[in-house]
This record gives sequence, structure tokens and C-alpha cells, in this order.
Amino acid sequence: DERVIDAPQRVPKARSRIDVPSEGDGYITGTNCEHFGMALAMLGGGREKKEDAIDPGVALEFHKRVGDPVKKGESMATIHYNDDAKLDEAKTMVAASYFVATEAPREKRPLIRRILGA
Repeated sequence: DERVIDAPQRVPKARSRIDVPSEGDGYITGTNCEHFGMALAMLGGGREKKEDAIDPGVALEFHKRVGDPVKKGESMATIHYNDDAKLDEAKTMVAASYFVATEAPREKRPLIRRILGA
């Protein structure tokens, strides 16, 4: 429904949400975006096979990005979901997709690294 561009409240909302906490103190030094996508697909936010339906309410809300400090127990992301059949597996995958180190990354990554097709 292209009307969501002008009326974002039209986007379906998930019934449930759960935070993904940090397992320790440190700095976010990297992420595995492919695993974020796989976790969403497990919960219905994408397809594992082409016949699967997509649940538009499933989402990941990110609270931390590369370079940010994080404390143990602090939420790095929130999973919005409707079906908890694979929730534990998806939550574990999202948590493991954050790389936390004791030292901050030495250099800041640019917001845009390159423009494809330019």
C-alpha cells in the first residue's frame, strides 16, 4: 500500500516485541547484516522459500550502531513479531550479529561507503 509513504500509521504493527540485550560492556565494532535478515525471515518478515507469505508487522528496531558504546543488559535492538515459534532462535541470531569489543573502533565508518552504479 503506497499510501504508507504519506501515512506511516497505516503500516501494520506487530502484536509483540522483545528487546535484545548486550551480553557485556564495550563498543559495537561491527554487525552481520545478513544474519539480521535471516532472523527476520524466520519470524515471517521475509521469505525462506518463495511460497512463504510476508508478515509486514515483523521488524527489527535498531538502538545501537557501529561505534556506539553499550552496557551489559542494555538493549541493542527490539524485535517486533507476531509468531514466537522461532523467536528464541531469531533472538539468539540477532544478538550474535553484533560484535562487541572492549575498545572503540579506531576510525568512524562513513554513513555512505559507495554508490552502486555511479
